[in-house]
Amino acid sequence: MPLSKDEIDELLRQPNIAIVATVGADGQPHAVPTWYEYGDGEIVFLTGLRSRKYRNLRHNDRVSMCVDTKTPPYKAIVIYGRAVSEVGTDDDRRRRMAINYLGEHVGSRYADSLRGTRMVIVRVKPDKITSWDYGRGDNP
Repeated sequence: MPLSKDEIDELLRQPNIAIVATVGADGQPHAVPTWYEYGDGEIVFLTGLRSRKYRNLRHNDRVSMCVDTKTPPYKAIVIYGRAVSEVGTDDDRRRRMAINYLGEHVGSRYADSLRGTRMVIVRVKPDKITSWDYGRGDNP
């Protein structure tokens, strides 16, 4: 059964790894685990200026993301949308994300090591969301 909007929002606010899928100019799909931040119906992730993910998004802004839980009862969300990218720095967001995924001590050290580094800030506003909860039955 699908998750409710509130359940989707709750799951997306947790530090689950998203699998971000893009398509290259040659049509080759590319899927990679990615940290993200969610708020106000928007997903934001960071990537490197030389990353394949960014090269693909410059060619084709369509993206899908899968976020799932790793413990029973398993839940999953698949997001389809278009990415808007900008190059810049966002040290505060990087710090929040690093602490969220790695904890205070390791996350702070990681964020400090990258302070001031230019990166790509990618925003995705979902066009479509599919979700399910394996604990409820009647799933895809």
